[in-house]
Amino acid sequence: MEFATWDISDSISLLNADPWRNDHPFSADIAQVHATLFDPAKSRQEVADALSSWLAENQPCLFGRMEANQKRLAFCVLNENDLERSDQEIRERIHHERMDWKRRAESGDSHAFLIVAVSERIARARPDGRLRQLASRLCELYLGVGDADKIHVDDLILRTNDGRQERLRQWPVGVNYFSAQGDGRWWHDHRFPGGMAYSMNSVGHMARRHVEQKLRNSSQRAAQLQDAAREKLVYWALRKAMETIGVRVAGSGRGTWLMERGKCREDKDPPAFEARQTLFGEFASYSENRYFGLYHTDHTIPSPYFDERLWRREELPIRDDLFFTYLHSLSDEDYLGTGIGRELVEKQTEP
Repeated sequence: MEFATWDISDSISLLNADPWRNDHPFSADIAQVHATLFDPAKSRQEVADALSSWLAENQPCLFGRMEANQKRLAFCVLNENDLERSDQEIRERIHHERMDWKRRAESGDSHAFLIVAVSERIARARPDGRLRQLASRLCELYLGVGDADKIHVDDLILRTNDGRQERLRQWPVGVNYFSAQGDGRWWHDHRFPGGMAYSMNSVGHMARRHVEQKLRNSSQRAAQLQDAAREKLVYWALRKAMETIGVRVAGSGRGTWLMERGKCREDKDPPAFEARQTLFGEFASYSENRYFGLYHTDHTIPSPYFDERLWRREELPIRDDLFFTYLHSLSDEDYLGTGIGRELVEKQTEP
């Protein structure tokens, strides 16, 4: 028998206010959506709609922005009333919304899921050890684990059909932390209105669903499918990923930026510049293999976000171990799983 606990509620009550925010008010777009999020008269759906609209305009990740624009995001909104309930009740709500997302994803209706804790006290909290403890506990209620500086993943399944057989294909889904504290700080690209959030998005799942739609009415569908899935990752997803990371701009609040091609060992391989120009356009002079960052983009909860000694960009080491190769390199051990996806089962369709 599991006894009820109130770690989430207790952790929120212990959060420290952020004096830095007094002199650095929220950006106009964040402040505007807060008027809706912190209105107790707004329904859970109205909150989700407001978040979706904000993401459609302000989400740095182009894949997430596309999902928001198409109203395909799945949400688990935890409002003030939810956050005062027991951990077990919060976990049950997350589980319910997560299962609904997975059902939608299996038919291709969604690729992205957000768990959002909406609380003005969380939004205005100091990004310190107490906020990190809350973030970890919320992640534990979702996945059963919540260690910082680790890669935590969910998974997503898509039901596919090549015209002869129906199959289930599975992708791991990265889990990433966002919060209001990022607004105006060096990790501005991981800001999020309303409090804190976990965002899950499978690029491989999205790419495969587009392929399935495109080839649905093709008489040569089965023969085209394997090549089309790879082409969608290389010609579409990879370029979108590079555009999301972006070119380094002085004064930018982005925590990641593209690496000039030739600075990492993977860049010795083809394609040549002319071919890259066709594939990547204005990003042809940058590496399609690695990029720079101030945090590990695959880590679910980066501890530097909560380290008061590292609140200034200048104090952070630059990482060069961040990879795009899972989207295109056959030698990357994550390519088949994260990019192409792994086949789970097959079954004969009825004649």
